[in-house]
Amino acid sequence: MSLSAALNTAVIGLQTLQQQTRIVSGNVANAQNPNYSRKVTTLTSPVAEGLPQAALISQITRVAAPEIQQDLYRITADYGQLDRQLNYTKELAETLDATNTTGEQPTLLAMMTRFEDAWKTLEATPEDTATRSLVVQRGMELAAEIRRLNSLQSELQTRAQEHLTTDVQIVNEAALQIAKLNVQITSQLAGNNPIGDLEDLRDQEVAKLADKIGIRTVVNDRGELFVYTDGGVQVVGTVAQQFEYQATGIPPGIFLQGGTDNLNQGFLNGSIRASLNYLDNTAAGLASADPNVAVLSKYFNQLDSFAANLVTVVNTAYGANFFNYSAALAAPPDEAGKIVVDPALVATPANVNPAVAGTVQQAMRNTTLTAAQINRSATDPNGLTITSVNIFGLINGVLAYHARMASDNESGRDTAERQQHTLDQKLRNLTGVNIDDELAQLQVLQNNYAALANVMNTVTAMFDELVNIGR
Repeated sequence: MSLSAALNTAVIGLQTLQQQTRIVSGNVANAQNPNYSRKVTTLTSPVAEGLPQAALISQITRVAAPEIQQDLYRITADYGQLDRQLNYTKELAETLDATNTTGEQPTLLAMMTRFEDAWKTLEATPEDTATRSLVVQRGMELAAEIRRLNSLQSELQTRAQEHLTTDVQIVNEAALQIAKLNVQITSQLAGNNPIGDLEDLRDQEVAKLADKIGIRTVVNDRGELFVYTDGGVQVVGTVAQQFEYQATGIPPGIFLQGGTDNLNQGFLNGSIRASLNYLDNTAAGLASADPNVAVLSKYFNQLDSFAANLVTVVNTAYGANFFNYSAALAAPPDEAGKIVVDPALVATPANVNPAVAGTVQQAMRNTTLTAAQINRSATDPNGLTITSVNIFGLINGVLAYHARMASDNESGRDTAERQQHTLDQKLRNLTGVNIDDELAQLQVLQNNYAALANVMNTVTAMFDELVNIGR
């Protein structure tokens, strides 16, 4: 090899080492960045006149683990669904005071007990008009609490609809960014430029989708990433799809913007699925054995059942209307929103009949409700499986139902969170930066740089000698 060729080889080698050092330095600088994937260089050694030349960087790629990443997307969607389900069921349980840890009775049960105690007191002191007023007062308080809980339906529904609207907006924005990055990546690939940083940015946008919807991703030979839901709905293709939540649809749900086809069945996982399940009021949803489907409708059907059975038990034992037993309370829907103490008794509490006080109190404890009474309508079911309980057993069953749902969802959410953390750590171990490995690589590059510098110094010295000889 001539001195000129040796010098040229050393210069090119130093340039290659400089590029490699820049890549490794970038890895080190991003060692704590959870959205960064390690970048690696691939070298090629061209041959000229049968002799190997200085190594060149043929490509710069990022380290990826697509199978683990897909698993991470799946468990992230599970976590998103369970976390949203937990929020909903905790909200309902807390509304009922079903999960209080004070040691006191939940509010509704405590009001039932006070109502019963007022009847006991009236039985013991039938001549006391103040106690008759207390019976009416306790009845009014109980009825008012049932109506208050029932009045929350619109608020709870609106809140869930807002969650859905926000989630859909996040999906739309991420889809647009993914489509935009697809164009940039395709352009960079066509120019044989590195795309690792753009792919990292694209993965960040995909991650925004993961806990909202269950996703599958496919990358074509042009570098474009297509995103589909687990149910087969395309989110990103050659362009980004844009969705909207229509609260007034039949049934309400997810639609393409401007479209008429309901896409609910295409969203099988994630927080969007949890919200769709929560708001489901279809016959199929109400009949579902999954307690997280049609949760809101079942909740208010349970309140209706409690209100209607309370009215029936008390009024039957009283022998007249203590509660205002209208036709609206005799059959669904919205019994809980209409329960009141009979207006005549409210106006004149002294007219409460003390002779039946013991009968009323005993009926509240001894009247056994059948399954048909608890689930009062085949078309308006409430998900309760309890039977052969009194009116106290019914409200205890409702409280236990929602406390158990919150507990089960919390357990499931915590399990999914641990699995998500494990998979994320596994992915980071494979694709993230190991600072020790990178520093070792820097040491190798430094040694190589020093060796090539010596070659250049030696060749330069030889050139000087040749020039001196020529003189």
